[in-house]
Amino acid sequence: MTQSKPDMNRSEDTTQSEPTTDAEAGSAFLDSIEFLTGPDPNLGSFLLVVGMVTTVFIALFQLTLPAPVSTLLTAGVLSVTVLSAIFGLLLDSFGYFDQATTTTTAAPASESDERTTDARPWVPAEKTSAPLPPLINFDAELRAYADMFDGDLPEAFDPFISDYRRLKTNTRNRATIASDLRADLNPIGALFEDGSEGDRLYEDISQRLFRYLGDRQEHVTLDRVAFYDEEGNETDVRAIENQPGRVELDITNEGEAAEVEVSVALYDEDNSVISSHTYSVGRVSPGATKTLDTDIFVPSNAERASTTIRSSESSGSGASV
Repeated sequence: MTQSKPDMNRSEDTTQSEPTTDAEAGSAFLDSIEFLTGPDPNLGSFLLVVGMVTTVFIALFQLTLPAPVSTLLTAGVLSVTVLSAIFGLLLDSFGYFDQATTTTTAAPASESDERTTDARPWVPAEKTSAPLPPLINFDAELRAYADMFDGDLPEAFDPFISDYRRLKTNTRNRATIASDLRADLNPIGALFEDGSEGDRLYEDISQRLFRYLGDRQEHVTLDRVAFYDEEGNETDVRAIENQPGRVELDITNEGEAAEVEVSVALYDEDNSVISSHTYSVGRVSPGATKTLDTDIFVPSNAERASTTIRSSESSGSGASV
């Protein structure tokens, strides 16, 4: 039941290692000062030790040294005590003294929890950094594959699922990871015969990855263009010649978030541009459809209209009305 698919090159991901977070850096710093506070630190015990040491040194200086010297040394000890107390309070504000040091054995996961986790291995344990755009959101396809194999996906899916989880938690190099996903599809495609449901899902994922990695301008599409006369009736652009009207445009973004603008050009019977207007649509989120509704004046010799969409990353696609 196997059918080999064309090989697709796998690109190297140069940013697989994630940067150290502020929380990790702070934890490393707090761990490094344990030699000052000892294990299982407590704010009360820390201040008690500081107070005891201060008392011992002041008593020693006052009882054994002459007045001018003992006074100076006592003042120095008190200064160190104040600094130590401030240091302790800062550590407490960072939560250092609240760290739990006791180890507890986690209760074993229930059978239903294990089934839920195993049934959706493509869901990251950590919080996703940003929603996936529709072009590369393959949750529905993976659920369909999981149903085919009764929730136990073959090992051929492991590289794809691993990179797919990376895609969900990384926004800075998604194009590189998406390129890796294309290569990960090879062993999955080989599991299914041509024309089967599994092969149809494979082809759909492959085409969407190619589109995502292609011209970003094609991610933004114009779904509808409609002209209205002054009474609000939808009509052909030629029916509102030499008078003001309105134009409505629906723009859908299947890729990453982008700033979008639309140009509407009006042409005469010789196909020459007689009027052109550019409108800012603003930021269109992944998977969102935004409607632009704006006034437009149609010259008397207008025969047709065309639109051009430009995103923040590229430009060039258009349509005629």
